[in-house]
Amino acid sequence: METSNSSSSFSIASKDLPCEIIEEILLQLPVKSLLRFKCVSKSWLNLISDHKFIKSHLHQSTKQHPPHDHDGACGDGVSNTHLMLSSTSLIHSLHLQLPNTTQEEQVPAATTDAEVVLESIVEYPVTSTVRRPSVKDIKIVGSCNGLLCLVLDSQHMIIYNPSTRHVQEVPCPEETVVGKDYFYGFGYDSRNDDCKIVRATSSSRDGNFVTQLDIFTLKTNAWRTKTKALPFYFMSSLVGTLLNGALHWAVRRGINISPTADSDDHDHRPFGIVSFDLTEETYKEVPLPCDGDKQFSFYGLGVLGGCLSMLHSPHGSDYQVWVMKEYGVKASWSVFTTIPQKMEDSKEYIGLMSLLCVLKNGEILMMLHNHKKVVIYNPGQRKFRTIFSGEIGSSRVALYLETLVSPKIYAPSSSSPCILAA
Repeated sequence: METSNSSSSFSIASKDLPCEIIEEILLQLPVKSLLRFKCVSKSWLNLISDHKFIKSHLHQSTKQHPPHDHDGACGDGVSNTHLMLSSTSLIHSLHLQLPNTTQEEQVPAATTDAEVVLESIVEYPVTSTVRRPSVKDIKIVGSCNGLLCLVLDSQHMIIYNPSTRHVQEVPCPEETVVGKDYFYGFGYDSRNDDCKIVRATSSSRDGNFVTQLDIFTLKTNAWRTKTKALPFYFMSSLVGTLLNGALHWAVRRGINISPTADSDDHDHRPFGIVSFDLTEETYKEVPLPCDGDKQFSFYGLGVLGGCLSMLHSPHGSDYQVWVMKEYGVKASWSVFTTIPQKMEDSKEYIGLMSLLCVLKNGEILMMLHNHKKVVIYNPGQRKFRTIFSGEIGSSRVALYLETLVSPKIYAPSSSSPCILAA
């Protein structure tokens, strides 16, 4: 009887709560709970589906886990960030329960192992969400605001929210005559409140390099071509690294590139880093470390601790992880740590890798593409331990933040409708 009275009192009290208080409480909840709570009442359905509420919830989530700092996904007991991996016809979501440490407890040398638990693995059958025959290859182009940009069979593109199952098909861009090597990037334009896909097409002839950029915006649901081509050849990574509202690629300079106005600062090395600002839609070169070292080569651009990072592989030595502590400042480049070229328990070379984030104790979460493994590397002990191993593709790995955001928030009403997958 007491239980019945208590339940009745709670029901009356919740009805008496002001709408603002209810909304504030709901904004603190994870996406899965909010999706279930749509069934509570029509008013809750309308509230949780409202674009203003969705953007407020996104703001709340990104405030706790900043998108520009992937380390926000790797500490303080985060529960709504997932590691997204692609296979032939599936997207795998790895939910990692990471150590709940504070900055004061940080151990930069990583002399102790963090207790990282693979809490769950969810598979999303992307092929069943689009009206196409069987898909043989899925590439993850990028992730922002809870949306994944995917390339299917190197031709078709979709924007997909795994949490809500909303899918927006992207119209095919016109084929460019410049070349056939495609490089992609996906990110958010904060000034115009828009998501953009960038497709770069590189070609070379007699030492002259040209890269044409095609840009798709969700607000217009259309592609357009930048009139000015870039005098570089994009290389190594097919996907641009998103940081500070710009996409970054490793490039090769051609003989046709002209020095900047300040010729003293012009880097004559054959390789470089180019950033493309998603708002201004302009490009610039990011300065490299090690002046004058023409043998300095790198790959594996990424973001560690909110800083641009790269992998340098001196001949016959350990990999060096470089980070740019102050964005755009050449002198701020420094070696963060080193990684052995071979696994400690075998003679196998590590090969291609992606550095995903640094845990609070200084360990590094990384993907070993050749070995099809997600591992944690302990710099202090110079050891690896496997978190996940399976049939996963060698394409981009993305850290994904669960949100309610649907592509239709940005897309015009005249665009093709979002599909709600079964």
